[in-house]
Amino acid sequence: MIHEYALEPTVLSAWASNDRDYAEFLREYGLGTPRIISSFPKKKMSKLRSYLLQYSPQDAQSLSGRRYTEMVIRLTESIVTREVADHQVATWSETALAENHRFPFGVILSFSAIEAENNITPDSMYLEGSSWNHYGQMTVPRTNAGLLSAVGGLVRLSSRHIVIIDPFGWSDEAIGFVRFMINDISRDRLTDVLPKITIFFKEKRGSPNAGGGSPSAGHVKSQVVQGLGVGLEKIEVQVFELREAAEGDVFHNRCILTEHGGVMIGHGITVSGSEAHTDEAVLMGAGVYHKKWQQFIEDICFDVVSRA
Repeated sequence: MIHEYALEPTVLSAWASNDRDYAEFLREYGLGTPRIISSFPKKKMSKLRSYLLQYSPQDAQSLSGRRYTEMVIRLTESIVTREVADHQVATWSETALAENHRFPFGVILSFSAIEAENNITPDSMYLEGSSWNHYGQMTVPRTNAGLLSAVGGLVRLSSRHIVIIDPFGWSDEAIGFVRFMINDISRDRLTDVLPKITIFFKEKRGSPNAGGGSPSAGHVKSQVVQGLGVGLEKIEVQVFELREAAEGDVFHNRCILTEHGGVMIGHGITVSGSEAHTDEAVLMGAGVYHKKWQQFIEDICFDVVSRA
């Protein structure tokens, strides 16, 4: 659901001078959309921002100039970090082709067509079958592989933080998925930096009628890390067991978040393992994403029962 876009600066400049294209950019690119801009041809957000601003219209105070600056600020709020190689070529298109050959982008959006299967232009992006079109929601089997197919873009492109929120994140099925996800995390990555993994689950109190309660955060963490493959011992894993605070919000929805966006999952990560069982995964809009990030990361709005 999340895709890395290599974006030629001249495309951005052209969009800034057109009312419709400017409005569409704000709606269709960046956090809360399937299209996240690559750090290419730079490695860091600050470097990318400076690079793009070099292509700003000459009159920075004109309407198109102000729009261009706003667009650069918007798209660099969340970028895909790529360890860019130094290809020693002159133009953006030549560099994009060389980098794409080394490690393919999701999509290359250039002003004029270049010889790459994953390339689109402003003139071709709306054609039938265009790679510009992405699913905002999916039906997937409730298996480890099925669920990972819905959040694989989030996981593969993240280099900072993967957040798993599920009331039943302590269950054996949920722990099994987390291990499966982490063990797949090194495949086709754009950087050697591994993201931190944080799991939030809800306290379940045991009783004669309800059965046993939830285990501690320490137990869940130990179960996760014990099943990790060789080379993944260095990955940072945090686990929080939470309780709903008095007069606070409820802990109910299931989702996976990264610095690039979030996906809501109906049944959550407690997969059944049956191909016949299905679930729906839905890409979060920016407003819902920011709410969840604030509730669980910036300011935990629940009582912490245990943590590890």
